[in-house]
Amino acid sequence: MSHGGTVSKLQHGLSYLNTLTPWNGRGGFALEAIIKVLKRLDDPQDSYPTIHIAGTNGKGTVSAATASILAAAGNRVGLNSSPHLQSLNERVIVDGLPIAMDAIGEFAVDIRNAAAKEFMELSFHEAITALSFLAFRELKVDWAVVEVGLGGRLDASNVISRPAATSIVTIDYDHQHILGNTLAEIAAEKAGIIKPGVPLISGSLPREAEVVVQKLARSVRHYRYGTEYGSEIGSGDTRNRFGYWGKDFPGYPIVRTSFVSSLEGSHQVHNLSVAATIGFVVGMPETAVTSGIQNVYWPARMEHLKVEGREVLMDCAHNPAGIRAFVAYLDSIGERDIDLTFGVLDTKNWQEMVRILRPYVSHWRIVLPDSERALPLSQVEAEIKVSGTGIRVTPYGSDYERLTRELTSSGDSQRSFVTGSMYMIGRIRNLLGLPIKPLWPSVL
Repeated sequence: MSHGGTVSKLQHGLSYLNTLTPWNGRGGFALEAIIKVLKRLDDPQDSYPTIHIAGTNGKGTVSAATASILAAAGNRVGLNSSPHLQSLNERVIVDGLPIAMDAIGEFAVDIRNAAAKEFMELSFHEAITALSFLAFRELKVDWAVVEVGLGGRLDASNVISRPAATSIVTIDYDHQHILGNTLAEIAAEKAGIIKPGVPLISGSLPREAEVVVQKLARSVRHYRYGTEYGSEIGSGDTRNRFGYWGKDFPGYPIVRTSFVSSLEGSHQVHNLSVAATIGFVVGMPETAVTSGIQNVYWPARMEHLKVEGREVLMDCAHNPAGIRAFVAYLDSIGERDIDLTFGVLDTKNWQEMVRILRPYVSHWRIVLPDSERALPLSQVEAEIKVSGTGIRVTPYGSDYERLTRELTSSGDSQRSFVTGSMYMIGRIRNLLGLPIKPLWPSVL
């Protein structure tokens, strides 16, 4: 297969992706189509060792940090994650950076052709997942880290025959219309990525969910947060430094160390501990684990930015669990009466998100996320004002230009916070001209 980079192939590939139905949770799903398309391409997903990561929240951070650890050990690493923030090619990362859009277009043509030969119609999520697997093989990665898009059992990524390790980072309420209305039902869907003989690393899970995961993981080596490994923030530690312990890893009977990271928030201490454990379980040296944790960059997760002299903190908290982590961080830094930009999708438990945020916000800037599922602002505003009058709300609709102008106004010195839908945050980042930086340093 040739990847010379013709304009027409690029255009054909991107046009194909643009015609596909997004996976938006409205319909049934199965793995038959992507399995057949990948078989037509000689199963690229099984041509390199892979780590498969699921979870309600935190799986993106764990995926990026795991990739950073593998890279720090001298490997060429591919990372497939979703959704993207600013550009489609962020879903296919190699050596810490998105692959070129030319390559996305060319690989998309290969996926389109394979699907046509199998008489299969793929969703956008299936196509971009298959594209990632193909790109990683063609670009000769040593390892791939694959983040589950939604759930696990029927996610398009769950076609890897034998990953080197699987991980379930967190389990909470989200996408109940697809995954089920109880934590036990959601856990069963996420645990669908468990494979016989493949070690599982799980994070801190609610008891109802943990019972299900442990039952389904009886036949595998299961590393549980708080039992086989864990983390602690000592009195002398800062938010960026934390203690770590683990046991029974290959070559490492007992590990006691500490890590430093630029990612803030107590929930990130948990997530980075999951990533460190994955690194130890698949045999990475402690030096690589330490370096990978220290050097990972994951944008818009408690990210502090200086824009036009004004301090802005961005965090992709797009469900109640994420919002609880966001306000826990506000508590840890003593912030109240914040200036908050917020937008949410109608598929989320947005009333609960607003309820959790209400005590912390003095000025709401509400905006429509760049998605067909954006929740109308009238509904958001009505929910915000349930608690009484005198609450300041500024609706922007889809006028992101006005929003970014006012966010960066030099006349306002108050720190600004942005949280909610990734579709909103990505649009804001693009208008602010924020660059896409490497997620981990290339060591090759």
